[in-house]
Amino acid sequence: MFSISSEAKVGLFVLIGMIILAYMSFQVGQRGFTFKKGYLVEVQFDNASGLAPDASVQIAGVEVGRVEAIRLKDGKALVTLRLPREIKLEKDVTAAIKTHGILGDKYVEIIPGTAGKEALQPGERIERVERQADVDRLLNQLAAIAEDVKAVTGSLSKVMGGKEGVDTLGAILENTRQLTRNLNMVVKSNEANLRAMLENTRELTGNLNRIVVQNDEKVGQVIDNLKTASKEMEKTFAALSEITATVKGGEGTLGQLIKDRQMAERLSKTMASLQEVSDKINSGRGTIGKLVNDEETVNNLNQSLSGLNRYINKTEQFRTYIGYRGEYLLDKSDAKSYVDLRIQSRQDYFYLLGLAVDPRGRRTERESTTNNVTTRTEEWDKQGLLFNAQLGKRFKDFVVRGGIMESSGGVGVDFLTFKDRLKLTFEAFDFSRDRKTHLKTGGELRIFKNIYLNAGWDDFISDQGNSSPYVGISIRFEDEDLKYLMGSVPVPK
Repeated sequence: MFSISSEAKVGLFVLIGMIILAYMSFQVGQRGFTFKKGYLVEVQFDNASGLAPDASVQIAGVEVGRVEAIRLKDGKALVTLRLPREIKLEKDVTAAIKTHGILGDKYVEIIPGTAGKEALQPGERIERVERQADVDRLLNQLAAIAEDVKAVTGSLSKVMGGKEGVDTLGAILENTRQLTRNLNMVVKSNEANLRAMLENTRELTGNLNRIVVQNDEKVGQVIDNLKTASKEMEKTFAALSEITATVKGGEGTLGQLIKDRQMAERLSKTMASLQEVSDKINSGRGTIGKLVNDEETVNNLNQSLSGLNRYINKTEQFRTYIGYRGEYLLDKSDAKSYVDLRIQSRQDYFYLLGLAVDPRGRRTERESTTNNVTTRTEEWDKQGLLFNAQLGKRFKDFVVRGGIMESSGGVGVDFLTFKDRLKLTFEAFDFSRDRKTHLKTGGELRIFKNIYLNAGWDDFISDQGNSSPYVGISIRFEDEDLKYLMGSVPVPK
């Protein structure tokens, strides 16, 4: 069987090791060659201590280049970085010196800039730099802090040392514990009140926010108004300044009064005359003096004014209405018209006078006696007018009327609602044994100030064939309207 000696095995092992070493050296050489093919950029640090040439350059923890060189320029460390061509840096990138762990090697960290921004060209410098923490300066500051802490602890040791200091510290802790316990009890006992306060505060802030949002435009208007008012005040002050200058110059009436002695003397004489008239009035001389000083004259005048005032009040309460109402009888295909004059002496008391035109005319009855036999006949005068004369009284929303209705006795009731815009009416008149009473019901709705719509049923229980629904329109004017209309009528010259 073929066997290999120990010397041959050792030689074969050494040969394989040399081949591996040569391969690794070739790979390292190839890597360094690759970096040498990149491009150079510069970055300047205030302190580059611990950073050595050929140190790693990383982006997001991935090595992308090496430190080419480090040299001193203008009192700062100018570091040259070599990066491969495929690595593109934006002009707003940030460079910083970082350390692997606490005691590891230092490297240059590149923080990418804004994507899409112009790229950094070879030979250009990275402008943004993060300042490196100086370990020596940090250690010096820590030493100074340690000295301060030592001094404070020494002072505390002097103050709190011994039994007296221990007792004082114990008393402080006990007071603190009692204070926290009391605060806890106060919070627990007033938990509901605190929640209510917080809720009220939240509602208040919400309401204030809503008020501010809703009145944002009004606040702007107020500010604009204040600006306008300030401008107007400036104009006013300017005008006052101009008036003052005019007065000082002796111009105008007031200026002449101040500067002109003759006018001042005239004014003094006028004031003296007024004083003389005032003295006469005070002494009771003359008509005005008697009016002021004589109580009887004053009483008579007051009585006259009171009577005049009562007359004016009654006149103001006295109101007049003139109206026209037309009703179209649907079953009769004819119209019925009314002209009314309403005199309202008080707010709840009125008189109603009017004329009516019925398409059937005015009904009259005649009696004739033949052979001691009396015959009553009913006739209709087509041209006859019907008269209305009623007296009315209002009780809140109800109105009761009575008097002559269409030339016969009758009564009526009105119901007013919707601020008197709607009126419901029921009337009964023309009472007779030979036929049924004339009953009429309807409604009236105000659509404009002087225009009303009417609808209802006339003589709805008639046994003479006169029953008919109706629709109509009314026009009514008040005395104020009549004054306006009469005032607007042109007067012929």
